[in-house]
Amino acid sequence: MRISIMTMRDANPVCDPERLPGSKNRFPSCFLICLALLICGLLPETSHAHPISDSQENVYVKRDKVLISMQIFVEDLYFFQKLEPDEENIVSQAKIKKAIEQHKQFLLDRLLVRDINGEKLQGKVVSVDDSSVKPEGVAMSDLMQFTLVFELEFPLEKPPEFLTFSQELVDSNAGFPAIVRFNLKQEGSETPYAVGMKPRDPQTIRFNWDHPPLAPDASEADWQKWLKERREETLGITSYGTIYSFLYIEDFEVRHEILIPLATLESFFTLEKKNPDFLSVAEQEASRARIEEFFAKSNPIEIDGISVKPAVSRLDFYGLDFKDFAKPAEKKRVSVANARVGIILTYSTKGTPDTVKVTWDMFNRSVWSVESVCFAFDESFRPIFSKLERNSEFIWTNPGRKVSLDVSPVAVMLSPRSIWTIPVVSGFGFLLCLMMSLSLLRRGHSYKRTLTAVAVLFFISLLSLPLAQVSFANPFQPVPEISSEKAEAVFKTLHKNIYRSFDYHTDSDVFDALAKSAEGSFLETLYRQINQSLKMQEQGGAISHVTDVDWESIELQPRREPNVEVSQDERSFAVKATWTVAGTVEHWGHIHTRTNKYQGIFNLEPVDSVWKLTSMELLDEERLPFQTRLREVKVEAPVEETPENTEEPVPEKQSADTSSP
Repeated sequence: MRISIMTMRDANPVCDPERLPGSKNRFPSCFLICLALLICGLLPETSHAHPISDSQENVYVKRDKVLISMQIFVEDLYFFQKLEPDEENIVSQAKIKKAIEQHKQFLLDRLLVRDINGEKLQGKVVSVDDSSVKPEGVAMSDLMQFTLVFELEFPLEKPPEFLTFSQELVDSNAGFPAIVRFNLKQEGSETPYAVGMKPRDPQTIRFNWDHPPLAPDASEADWQKWLKERREETLGITSYGTIYSFLYIEDFEVRHEILIPLATLESFFTLEKKNPDFLSVAEQEASRARIEEFFAKSNPIEIDGISVKPAVSRLDFYGLDFKDFAKPAEKKRVSVANARVGIILTYSTKGTPDTVKVTWDMFNRSVWSVESVCFAFDESFRPIFSKLERNSEFIWTNPGRKVSLDVSPVAVMLSPRSIWTIPVVSGFGFLLCLMMSLSLLRRGHSYKRTLTAVAVLFFISLLSLPLAQVSFANPFQPVPEISSEKAEAVFKTLHKNIYRSFDYHTDSDVFDALAKSAEGSFLETLYRQINQSLKMQEQGGAISHVTDVDWESIELQPRREPNVEVSQDERSFAVKATWTVAGTVEHWGHIHTRTNKYQGIFNLEPVDSVWKLTSMELLDEERLPFQTRLREVKVEAPVEETPENTEEPVPEKQSADTSSP
């Protein structure tokens, strides 16, 4: 079981577990740790029957160096340096001293300290305290009665933000285990970090030199304030050896976002790499298909009783220096010891699901339990998947919410003037008929011929009535004008409909919704402009969800405004608006908010008895400061394992297979 690194205090054994929120929920983890330590040779009389290397590593991290005091039993020299007794089963002092010299390089090679990039720090042994070894030597039966203390020093170029510690005292095929009781203190703080460290079980610790951990006797309120500040600094991802699981339930999709240490992922399967300590960019690309296939088959999700296959929308490799996991990761070589893999699995739905069932099946000797967070609209839950407690399922039931994205058109209530229509050709023909008829009264000759011409012309004029008509509004009626209040109400509804249309899941649905508020060629232009404005470049171009549209001003424009295109329908109007749009992108338990401010002129026209936007002239655009905040977890349906405190639990000891998002 690997211990996670959250803060110095999180694994501090000297803290009273009863005063720590959530500590009661860690009984299985603490029990296993204690059991492991007992097995690991705390009872000396059992050490030879069951050989175990049991040592203690005390680390003191200063701004310019790392000091390690490694305390071992003389028995370790027997295990690792082939220490041989004489005929009387006594190991001489000379042999012990020789083995000590050999063990110096052994510890430098096997006690590893890595920097933020996973590079091993080069250290040296500055002294060895072997005063417990007497001149007469040590009997084989007393090897665990005598201790040796090796003092190691690792220089630092600057105060570290991250350090990763690991031990490889035994090989993976060794016939006996090696447990190191790891204790660490940071300069400027007396609060220790303590954990039992197994081979190839890296422990990554973050150091804050401006605000180091508080004193052990600090008040609970001070600790909670300190922890909250650390969580905000790291956007809630405070542990570097923990699996984080975030489940999002939305109207048109379910997302499962998993952040897993690369070392933990390799406990399920091994990735191919030339250097066992690093994964190159090319090797990352080569491993994508296998990782995606693994997660696509793991942790199945049923939506409304039907098993749904996920689409992998993102897969990234993160180093320790990466904090905002909502952003795409820079492609670079990562360390196997401290890198993490983030994957986002998307499960499409036709609408708001009635039930969602998640089954966590990623358990092994390194992963015994995972604490997840589920965000279902305004609700939040903390399901705990546990192999020990045989609790691997979480079921969410819809409390009655249904998707409501109706975009309603706005009817035109403003009546137009009556229309007069004049048939030009027929009117001219009737006029000729009249003139020719009058000429018959003045002239008596050719009466028959003229009468025939008049009759033909009259008949042609009748047939031409539908042709060449001129229509115009009744000049005796006032021109209909929309009031400022009504124009504002119509514009706000149509404008809000535009942004609401982008809540639909597919492009075709978005276009259908837009068509209820916009007309003609403006539809495609509007789609491109709004879609581009909703992209958060800070988040790799992710499309944000509009949460608020606020209008600072809406002014009805004069009909003859030079910059306003006048429509043929005299009821059409134009408004000059200034507004702000707030959009959010949410991943990994934190929310990014982008607010943009715009100013533009919109033309509105009646089309098929409803108002529609027909054009827009953007006058100004301003991007307001980008904001990031943690999403507060308010547990709606607490279970037995859920701590009362909705803030991040602060357990006395926490396993690396237990997430605390």
